[in-house]
Amino acid sequence: MAAENAGLLADSNFWVLLSTIAFAAVVWKKGRKPLTDLLDARTARIRSELEEAERLRIEAQDLLSETQKKHRDALQTAQKIIDNAQKNAQALESETHKRLEESLKRREEQLLDRIKRAETAAVQELRNQAADIATRAAEIMLEDTLSKRGAKLVDDAIDDLPARLN
Repeated sequence: MAAENAGLLADSNFWVLLSTIAFAAVVWKKGRKPLTDLLDARTARIRSELEEAERLRIEAQDLLSETQKKHRDALQTAQKIIDNAQKNAQALESETHKRLEESLKRREEQLLDRIKRAETAAVQELRNQAADIATRAAEIMLEDTLSKRGAKLVDDAIDDLPARLN
């Protein structure tokens, strides 16, 4: 067995194995604390990054919800503005139509009044012309009668003059 032990001590693979185990034991003994600290620090950093990412995700979700709410509110406001504008347009159209009807009615009344005044003026003009014609006809008839009987009337009037003076 000593020969076997001697052969084992002479084997380089044995010494490599033994030195690897010894190195691993020393590294484990001396390097375990810094290595676990390093891994714990990395774990803590990853955990804080994950927490930060979760916080940012929640913040982004809140911001998205707020933006969607603002968008819905803006759409509702826009719809209210459109509805109000349509109501105002209908009211304006109705008011304009009413004013147009009133204006047309006033113009019609004015035109009817003008027509009445024109008729009245035409009737008055016809009356004046008829009166002028009648007056002229009377003048012509008087002139004709006077020219025929004028001398006799003057003589009769002169004869009646002494009786009327007494």
